[in-house]
Amino acid sequence: MNRDSLRTALNSSLLLFSMLATSIAVAGNDSEQDRWEYAGEVYLWGAGIGGNSAAGDDIDIPFSDLIENLDLGIMGTLAASKDRWTLFADFVYLDVEDDTRTTANLIGNPLQLDIDVELKGFISTLGGAYRVLETDTTSLNLLAGARYLWLDADLDIAIGPGISQNYKDSGHVWDAIAGIRGKTELSNKWYLTYYLDAGAGDSEFTWQARGGLNYRFEKVDAVFGYRHIDWEFDDNDTFDDLNMSGPYAGVKFRF
Repeated sequence: MNRDSLRTALNSSLLLFSMLATSIAVAGNDSEQDRWEYAGEVYLWGAGIGGNSAAGDDIDIPFSDLIENLDLGIMGTLAASKDRWTLFADFVYLDVEDDTRTTANLIGNPLQLDIDVELKGFISTLGGAYRVLETDTTSLNLLAGARYLWLDADLDIAIGPGISQNYKDSGHVWDAIAGIRGKTELSNKWYLTYYLDAGAGDSEFTWQARGGLNYRFEKVDAVFGYRHIDWEFDDNDTFDDLNMSGPYAGVKFRF
C-alpha cells in the first residue's frame, strides 16, 4: 500500500469514527457527568487467507505462509464507553506474498497449478453499540456501523506449461453493518466476549464473527479467541469471495 492509499484509508476511517463520536455525545447529553472509559487492544491474529478468484480458482494461504512472507502487519482495537453507549474501532493492515503450488485435474489429466499472490490490505470496522441487556453476569449490545476494505491484489495463475493468467486490481469497498456484541463473566478473573455482524453495500455481502476467552489481571487483560471475516463481491475483477480466519491472542489495556 502506498502512502497516499494508506492515508486515504486512515482518514476515511477516522472521519467515520469522529461522526459516530459526535452522534453519541449528542445522544448522551443528559448524562454528561458520567465518565468515559477507554480500552485498547493489540494482538496477533493468526489468520489464513482463503477464497476464490474471479476465474473460479481456489485461494488458500495458511498462517504459516503468511508469517514466513509477511512484510508488515499491524492489528489493534480501540473502544470508548459511557453509560449504555460504546464506540469501537478495529484496524488490520497486512502486506504479504505467497507462491502456492498444487496439482489440478483437467479432463482426467493431472496438471501443475501455480498461484502467485501479492496482497496488501487495510481493514477497519467502526461502529457504535447500545447496551440493551444487563444482568449480574452478562451484558448484550446492539451495534451498527461500517466496514472498510482496501485491497491491492496481484494474482498470477499458471496451469501447466504455457497457460497463464494475471489478475491485478486495486480498490476499496464500504459496507454498512449491524449486529450484536456481548460479554459474560465466568468468575472474578475469567470472562467471555463475543461479536457478530453482517451487512452489505459496495460488496454483495460481508459478515464477521469473533469469540474470545479473557483473563483479567490488575491493569491489563490477556485475550484469546478466534475470528472470521468474509466478503462476497459481485463485480470484482480479481476476487469472487475473500475470507480471513484464525485464532488470535493479545493484551487489552484499560485506561
